[in-house]
Amino acid sequence: MQALTQSLPWKAARTDATDSDKELLRLIANGNEQAFTTIYDRYQGPLYRFAFHMSCNTAIAEEITQEVFMLLIRGPKNFDADKGSLGGYLFGIARNLTRRVMERNRTSVPFIEEFDEEGEGILANDPADQQDIFAELSQRQLIEYLQRAVLSLPEQYREVVGLCDLEQMSYTDAAELLQCSPGTVASRLHRARAMLRSKMQVLSQGSGK
Repeated sequence: MQALTQSLPWKAARTDATDSDKELLRLIANGNEQAFTTIYDRYQGPLYRFAFHMSCNTAIAEEITQEVFMLLIRGPKNFDADKGSLGGYLFGIARNLTRRVMERNRTSVPFIEEFDEEGEGILANDPADQQDIFAELSQRQLIEYLQRAVLSLPEQYREVVGLCDLEQMSYTDAAELLQCSPGTVASRLHRARAMLRSKMQVLSQGSGK
């Protein structure tokens, strides 16, 4: 964070960790470094994890997180509380930046797609196959396969998995960020989970060959 703040003319003033986002932004606009530190500590972790879930790349996640806070420093008054929460605003910036970076650095994710005409995963018609399909995989393999499977999802499904399953965001909060209804979030998440099960099974089967 030091690189974000060292060149700016901050003013000294006391803040409290319980201060509202709105009050902290007012203080940031007046040059209060402690207020910025409080906001940074409040949102840096979730923003970094979201960017990482979307890219599976630590360098990209770090770049996105730093850029989000640079934009906040440069324009704290760009946030409009009437349009939503500060968290939603910052996640929205991270979402747009990640999309831009991923589009610029787009690479194909090698994976065998196996879906029927209705788009359901290959596990849908064979419940028995869902049991213990990862029993012989190590924790490290599971994490690797999950990252690959999430990264191979279409963007709209990768977003809801990252927000709702990995960041434990509510459907309502995710809908605010994604600018859709909570019902749409729930539908996308249901579909994404089915796709992930299928992708994870194919990956685990491939590891045994």
